[in-house]
Amino acid sequence: MKKYLELFLTFFKLGLFTFGGGYAMIPSLKEIVVEKKKWLSEEEMLEILAISESTPGPIAINMATYVGSTQGGLLGSIVSTLGVVLPSFIIIILVASILKKVIKNKYFQAFLNGVKPVVI
Repeated sequence: MKKYLELFLTFFKLGLFTFGGGYAMIPSLKEIVVEKKKWLSEEEMLEILAISESTPGPIAINMATYVGSTQGGLLGSIVSTLGVVLPSFIIIILVASILKKVIKNKYFQAFLNGVKPVVI
């Protein structure tokens, strides 16, 4: 059980503090998985990277699933995948709930009207 919690927390932190997508996560993942925790060798990490790039889907999720699988089987892959996805999911839910309350504010509408030309 401790291994699954460690997998979840490791990937939760990666998902929470890594900005820029899955490719930005690669150096941090390598540092944690290869150098600190020694779950994988350098060669295995390169294999994970190659497999994650060649399979469909987001690279961060693919890497988390594969590392979790090597460390804890099916349950490890599920826990790791949830860990890497959950921070983004929580942040999107929070932003959506705040935006739902603010969207009718006249100052916010004025801000959006001012931003539209820049976006276009």
